Amino acid sequence: MKRPQGFENQAARLTARTPSRPAGSDAASRATIRSGTESGSPVAEPKKPSARTTAVLDAPRRSEPDADTQPIPVVRSGAMQGSRDDEPGPEPRAKKTSASKATTTKSAQKTAAAKSASTEASAASKTASSRNKGRTGAGSALQTSPATTPSVRTASRRRRRYERAEVKRFTRAARRRRLAWLIGTGSVVLVLAGAALVSISPAMALRSIDVVGTQRVQASSIRDALKGQLGTPLPLIDYGAVRKQLAGFPLIRSYSTEADPPGTLVVRIQERTPVALLQIPSGYQLVDQAGVVMQTTAQRPGGYPIVSIPADASESSKRKEFAASAAVLAALPAATLSQVDTASATGSEDVTLKFLSGVTVVWGGPEDADLKVTVLVDLQKAAPGASVYDVSSPNSPVSR
Repeated sequence: MKRPQGFENQAARLTARTPSRPAGSDAASRATIRSGTESGSPVAEPKKPSARTTAVLDAPRRSEPDADTQPIPVVRSGAMQGSRDDEPGPEPRAKKTSASKATTTKSAQKTAAAKSASTEASAASKTASSRNKGRTGAGSALQTSPATTPSVRTASRRRRRYERAEVKRFTRAARRRRLAWLIGTGSVVLVLAGAALVSISPAMALRSIDVVGTQRVQASSIRDALKGQLGTPLPLIDYGAVRKQLAGFPLIRSYSTEADPPGTLVVRIQERTPVALLQIPSGYQLVDQAGVVMQTTAQRPGGYPIVSIPADASESSKRKEFAASAAVLAALPAATLSQVDTASATGSEDVTLKFLSGVTVVWGGPEDADLKVTVLVDLQKAAPGASVYDVSSPNSPVSR
């Protein structure tokens, strides 16, 4: 027999197909209820018939073969069977019905509260179980390779240890840099303070002056000129006053000073080199290449030629002619210079020298002085009787 496909809740069909209850069963159920009441034991209230339990099967579908659709008998308990016969009357039945409804409502409320509580508890347990599963899964994932991956606690501990070590390292480095800076600054301050103290201390006072490089100038004269600096600390010597004192010596071309602690000042002198004589009415003036008068004498000193300058020439022409002649004489070796009697010039590249032997040499400009001297010596050997030698172009000399 196939299972029917649905139920039909129709009260008329249910009433028509429900079998009649035997009378004996009603009497037995009433007796059971009375005995339970007298003994004081609770007796369950009769339940109303359920539509689902008393319904009959629907008719079979048209596509399926006919099936036996006999009604399903409903078996009631003895208490329920006797409830209808023992009902006393309409008022007690109403009271019992209201009481049963109240009891049913309370039980339904309790059941609903219990169901909601159980639902919340089950939801909470599911959430907790899911969290535990997640943690368990993460823990298992971390524990899959315990040999290579440390735990979270160990990793955090190592991280904190590393950070503390880094902080200590950078702190130590900063302290070292600060200490080095303090030491360096303190050293500089101490050196400067020491230098300042030493510079003003009597131990660094000037006590002696050494003069080096003098030939025509008397060293004692220079020391006497600078004696005003004695007793002054070496770092505090007034070099402006020293320059002013040495400027009074015309033979001094340049000088340099050197402090030699603890109390000596060395003065190095470079004297002017006399190259020619200038004839004046009162005698002769010994001058250097710059025309500075080094000495004035009534008699002509030997070893220096006379620069001949026309008396009617202008001052600018005199300066130019003297500068050209002095430049040539300064370039000559000392042996050749001592043989020259006079020197004259009509331009910077046209200088003529007259030797003590009476020979005239057309020298030209001051350049290539050594080569011209060599060519002149060779010409004198080749033509000893010549009176004029032209070495202005040393590569093509001429004698006549």
